[in-house]
Amino acid sequence: MWLKNKIVSIGLLSIVLLFAGCSMNVPSVSSFSLDGFEEIDNPEDILIVEGYEALDNQDLKDAEESFLQAYQLSGNKSYLKEVIGILLLEQEDALAKEQALQYLQKYPKDEDIRQTLVGILSKEGDLKGAQKEATTLLKNHRSAQNLEIISSVYLLQKQYQKSIKYLQEAYALDKDEVILDKIASIYFVFLKNKQKAIEIYERHIKNYGISPLIGERLAMIYLQDKAYKKAAIVYEKLFKTTGEQNYAKNVLEIYFQFNDLTQAQKFLERNPSIHLVDELLLEIYRHNKDYKKSIEVLERIYQQTHNVNFLAIKAMMIYESAKNRNDQKMLDAVVKELKIVTQNVDDALYWNYLGYLMIDHNLNIKEGMEYVTKALQKEPQNVYYLDSLAWGYYQLKDCENAKMTMEKIPLEEIQKEEEIKDHFEVIRQCKIKE
Repeated sequence: MWLKNKIVSIGLLSIVLLFAGCSMNVPSVSSFSLDGFEEIDNPEDILIVEGYEALDNQDLKDAEESFLQAYQLSGNKSYLKEVIGILLLEQEDALAKEQALQYLQKYPKDEDIRQTLVGILSKEGDLKGAQKEATTLLKNHRSAQNLEIISSVYLLQKQYQKSIKYLQEAYALDKDEVILDKIASIYFVFLKNKQKAIEIYERHIKNYGISPLIGERLAMIYLQDKAYKKAAIVYEKLFKTTGEQNYAKNVLEIYFQFNDLTQAQKFLERNPSIHLVDELLLEIYRHNKDYKKSIEVLERIYQQTHNVNFLAIKAMMIYESAKNRNDQKMLDAVVKELKIVTQNVDDALYWNYLGYLMIDHNLNIKEGMEYVTKALQKEPQNVYYLDSLAWGYYQLKDCENAKMTMEKIPLEEIQKEEEIKDHFEVIRQCKIKE
């Protein structure tokens, strides 16, 4: 029947469990279609079809009347349960209570209706009556659900230890994490015992593993307690269990916020499935001046993306980090990769870098000057590119053009950069060929 499995939710909606992890949703009305039905002759069946059609149209009064007539006609208690459920949807709590009490006179073992009655009494504020009915529930069936219900009644009476006692018994039956969360929440919210709540969550994780519900609750407490590294550990466990990128993001945010790059690096290296893991590692390696690992990850990113910008950065880093910058094998490899880059990306920075490298190491100076000239065509006032071109003229012993090019750089800019300043002094003393 439509409401058979929903009455408990409707009734217990009135037991408002105002602590973390405890919420109940108003049940939605199920749809019922007459499509496919042939002509119905049985009066009971007609009433049931009419009842469901009325529910589908949100016509609760007609639905109530149809199910009540069906009950009177057949004596089937399921129809009366539907009536009680509809009364609750109509917020006719007094009538629902009256019907529930009459129903239980005939069917005292029915758990659904007694659970619903507990909810109605709790909503009315009759907590002693609710406690009595919840106790009867337990006598009939000591289930986890009934234990939760009586725990809720004691919670509303602010008898927190009794509430915890019944929840602990319910938890012992099936180790339900939702029940566990309620226990910890009572300690944390109502008894202000944060450490006990932490112990409860940690013990559950140790014995049964972590889940989003339990893990997020524990991490929240750690964050409130400013135990950030412990929160990061919890988020890392959640990431390993679920694979959800948000948890990895939380871990990294904590480590980056406190500049703990060592732990961030270890976390990233342990978890290659993290989104943009190589890019994040690259930033850490470069910050730490770990050129070997930076070069390795740049090559990996390039192979994965075929983005020549990463190839350019890799080539420049190989050169910049070289112990011997005059190593011919290294220079040839760097120039080769930078030429690949400049063939695919029209970027003045790369043109100039390649050109200056060839000029400074005498690797075909005129070709190097051609690359620098291309860079200057894009940025004609760039002091670094002008310096490269001037240095090219100097290497060719063309002192006049070297001096003329260097003179295009403002004196204050020359003084700012040590390398440009050195070039300026050398070129200033250059003697023109006769």
